[in-house]
Amino acid sequence: MLQITFLGHQGFMVETDSTRVLIDPLLGDGFGHRGLCGVLHPPRRIDIEAFPPVDAVVITHEHDDHFDVPSLACLDRAIPIHLSARSSDAAHALLRELGSGGEPLQPEAELAIGDLHFHTFVADHRDGRNGDEWDVVPFLVRDAAGHGSLLSSVDVRPSPAMLARLPRLAARAGIWAHANNVTSDAFQRATPLLPADPDADDASVQTEQDAMLGVVARRHDALERAWGTPVAGLVVGGGWSFGGERAWLDHHAFPLSCERIAADLADRCPRGRFFAPAPGQAFVMREGRLVAERPRGDFIAALPRAQWPAREFRGDHARLSDYAPACGRRTLCATALERLQHELRDLARHLHGSAVFRSLCSLPTGPVEGRLPALALSLRNGSEPVVLRYHPGGCGFVVHHAADPIEAFMSGLELWASDLLALIDGELSPSALCYVGRMRTWNHDPQRLWVSPNLLWTLAHPLRRPEAAAVLYRRLLADVPPGAPRIRARSPREGLGSSEQS
Repeated sequence: MLQITFLGHQGFMVETDSTRVLIDPLLGDGFGHRGLCGVLHPPRRIDIEAFPPVDAVVITHEHDDHFDVPSLACLDRAIPIHLSARSSDAAHALLRELGSGGEPLQPEAELAIGDLHFHTFVADHRDGRNGDEWDVVPFLVRDAAGHGSLLSSVDVRPSPAMLARLPRLAARAGIWAHANNVTSDAFQRATPLLPADPDADDASVQTEQDAMLGVVARRHDALERAWGTPVAGLVVGGGWSFGGERAWLDHHAFPLSCERIAADLADRCPRGRFFAPAPGQAFVMREGRLVAERPRGDFIAALPRAQWPAREFRGDHARLSDYAPACGRRTLCATALERLQHELRDLARHLHGSAVFRSLCSLPTGPVEGRLPALALSLRNGSEPVVLRYHPGGCGFVVHHAADPIEAFMSGLELWASDLLALIDGELSPSALCYVGRMRTWNHDPQRLWVSPNLLWTLAHPLRRPEAAAVLYRRLLADVPPGAPRIRARSPREGLGSSEQS
């Protein structure tokens, strides 16, 4: 028996008759470090005290929707945690502080945990289309008895080399998990790219959705050619909603639901079975066949559908105007602003040689259609913004007085000065700012100069600034209440008990 239980977002519990392993578990309600992105979606009931004991935890990479410090703090210190070997020194140091004895998860390797075998793959980042998922470890996990397997390339595209290896690792195709990472940040563009005509807008959205569905279908077809038809396809990911004053973003950030993708795959491939699972939904395999699909109901269950926040996509008509700072502070004193400007030299060094840098070197020095050919940071601070202009010649940012920076500069980023300093200091992660309605971007001539929130995302990546990541992780760990319940480590003599749903 191989049982795979969906925990939410991209988290799974994989178990056999003698082994139980968690993969990328999010065990709280908050999404993103300190829950600053939003809340887990679909909402669920999860009972840590009733959680069955586990043998190990596998973390595929360091992004905070996979490497969640409060969730790791919910684990018995005797449970080994196997984190991607390519994650930052800060993340591995945190695991040592937690007392985890898990060996790092190497790419192109095999890790045996009881009678579960994890086969890992290496992602191909040379063409740049995998974003910043540099430390991610795609995997195939199978049981030794040959009942079934779970395959996921996590947040990267499956490479041809990965697909070619599958028949050698498992003779029969098992369960395939596809991560739906499709989100839109058009709501925080101060200069929209879509046509102003609503009808044209709708047509553009539909065309883009069709293109996204085509990408997923091609991945499935490539997998089918290499390995056979999966016994089930699970469309997961995109597992949060905004709530509160940002609840309106739920209708503008998620252009393609997991349910829509699963339905489209079912139409294209009637031989397969496709699901957009809810938390607590379990899939049982025996002798290569899917023999059961049911809710667990013991320690985890999705809330009734009537309690799920609505996330139907309404297009990109709405635009962000006002927003609160993630850190909660609206002003910086003059000393803090001076320190921020000094710290931004690191951002300037980060820009050297980048696409933005090359674009600026390709523009004239004089105004372009009345706007300065430069990148600006419009930093909200109290009632008056502080405007800084990127100065490549000095590898820094200099103060520039502009009443309306969005009109004065070709491109730029707007956010709270306090949030930017908090990001640099390791108080916030980039996920708290970049794509969740806490900043705006503008690009008047995107063919000639383009900037996106990804500029700050890559600036603060743990592999680029491990010291700041270490500060953040210690703060997150300190926030965990003392005496909080923990998931038990399974004793070698302890059976899996009533958790089996065969």
